[in-house]
Amino acid sequence: MKKVILLTLILAIVSAGAVFAQDNAQDNAQNNAQNNVQNNAQGDYFSSMPKNAITVDLGPMIAGLSFGGTDEMIGGVGKLFGLNGLGEFADFKGFGIGAQYERNLMEKLSVAGRFAYMTMSMGLGSSENLGVEIGITSFSIEGHIRYYFDGNMFVDGMLGYANMTAAFKGNIDTNSSIPGIEDPSIGVDFKVPRDYFKFGAKIGWKLDPGAPGGFIFEPSFGWSFGIGAGDSIVTRTMEEVSKEIEKKSGSKVLGDVVSSSTQSLLETMAWGIDNLIFVGGPRLSLAVGWSF
Repeated sequence: MKKVILLTLILAIVSAGAVFAQDNAQDNAQNNAQNNVQNNAQGDYFSSMPKNAITVDLGPMIAGLSFGGTDEMIGGVGKLFGLNGLGEFADFKGFGIGAQYERNLMEKLSVAGRFAYMTMSMGLGSSENLGVEIGITSFSIEGHIRYYFDGNMFVDGMLGYANMTAAFKGNIDTNSSIPGIEDPSIGVDFKVPRDYFKFGAKIGWKLDPGAPGGFIFEPSFGWSFGIGAGDSIVTRTMEEVSKEIEKKSGSKVLGDVVSSSTQSLLETMAWGIDNLIFVGGPRLSLAVGWSF
């Protein structure tokens, strides 16, 4: 009797284990099937999604064209430094453009290369002391890495190289204050370049109306920074002007080229041009393009 009961218990345990193992195997199979469906769906979406995008950025163009309305602002800055007539004879013009190619490496991760160009010219021709045209141009080559964190929202990090060149052409009146110079007018025609290392970040939104692919609109906002190599544009410009004066007078008189207040104004303007406009500063991008 005891043997019969023991055999019955053994059979019951074996049967229960087999049933449990079968149920567990079925549950695992269902879970694996669901995971496979999800993974395949994600893989199918990435394989079918547009992975390339080419855009043209209108932000630099708007910024460049806006230089034409800065005469009054420059005049106000000039008054702070005792140069009341600065805004009356300054004539500003500008233009800019940017272009980018983006490639998705994964569904939420992409890399991009960007090129940007901007130019501004200032005609200073109605003053007794200045009759010179100043042109400033810059271009940058940037590498971007982008992460999409909420649908089409993204954060973007950037590293790059930029060059800014200031060109001067015309005549500068030295006010006859430099010994050895009979004609106080100094003719200038030179360019002053400077290289920069760039880095920055921005946040934006890629709008892709309709089916994935085709026309896209990409607004974004961020900040970029530039670290210049060597002396500032103003310092290099003063050195070039000093060379021209030295040719006529035979002596180096860098300190007599401009007054301390004028040089202070120029340094302030150069800092703003470097760090707020051409190389660093706020960056509003309004890009339009095509994804495929």
